[in-house]
Amino acid sequence: MKQRMLLVVLCGILLFSMLTGCSAVGMADKSNSTAAYTPMAQGENELVQQDTDTGEAGFSASSAMAPANLSVDRKIIWTVDMEVETLTFDAFLSSLEEAVQTFGGYMEGSSISGDSIQYTSNRYGTLTIRIPSGKLDDFLSQVGQIGTVTYTNKSSEDVTLDYVDIESRIATLKVEQERLLALLESAQDLESVIQLESRLSEVRYQLESYTSTQNRYDSLIDYSTVSLSVREVQRVTAVHDQSVGQRIAAGWSETIYQLKNGVVDFFVWFVVNLPYLLIWALFAGLILWFCLRYTKKRRSQKTDSRPTGPNPPAPGK
Repeated sequence: MKQRMLLVVLCGILLFSMLTGCSAVGMADKSNSTAAYTPMAQGENELVQQDTDTGEAGFSASSAMAPANLSVDRKIIWTVDMEVETLTFDAFLSSLEEAVQTFGGYMEGSSISGDSIQYTSNRYGTLTIRIPSGKLDDFLSQVGQIGTVTYTNKSSEDVTLDYVDIESRIATLKVEQERLLALLESAQDLESVIQLESRLSEVRYQLESYTSTQNRYDSLIDYSTVSLSVREVQRVTAVHDQSVGQRIAAGWSETIYQLKNGVVDFFVWFVVNLPYLLIWALFAGLILWFCLRYTKKRRSQKTDSRPTGPNPPAPGK
């Protein structure tokens, strides 16, 4: 009986020892897994912190994947080429100047050729006009009301990327200029002063160059350029859509009109140049008279130079 009790106690002690060992092993495994995970988490935190620190000087992964800003103010340069016909050249130019002033623009350049007194050619003008971009379409509509527009070409150039790049360079150069000035004030030796002044001169030159380019872009963006060609005509060109029959009738009418104008122009030219024609006719008549006289004289000389002898005897005598 005692032996059985002793065996049961030993078995219980052995079982308790096994359970205690398993529990210790489980705790050790849990402790090891936690220890192994903690350095990894710290490493990831360090990596994230390193990426964040790097992003201050360059681009981080989050900033690289950021969507583009869709609300960027686009920088567009508009240019327009126009050809206009008018029956009243002086009145058109006067109305055009009023329209330019009304829309807040200005005349950049103009060139007028021809003379209103001439009988064969009409006046022609080329004008370069600068109009605020926001009022460009209204100005073009106004030009169509005071003249007959036969050709229009409106084009645009997007310079947003170049403009943003210039702004960035100007900001960087200004910061460098301020730093150079601060270093120049605290410089002690002559060599450092010379080097700082040399670099400061380069920065100022680049800054002026970029600023000039930016100002030129601002002028082209704020004020659109309109190159307008105006021709004085006696009959404006039909620019509306027509059917085949209307186009044929218009073609015949234009041909007859041009033929009539050609005859009229020739008659006017003949009358205007009649004094010159008379002088040339007189000159040609004198030359012809001298030629005829010279020819007649030569013939008479040949007749007189023939030999005169006795008459030959008649045949059969």
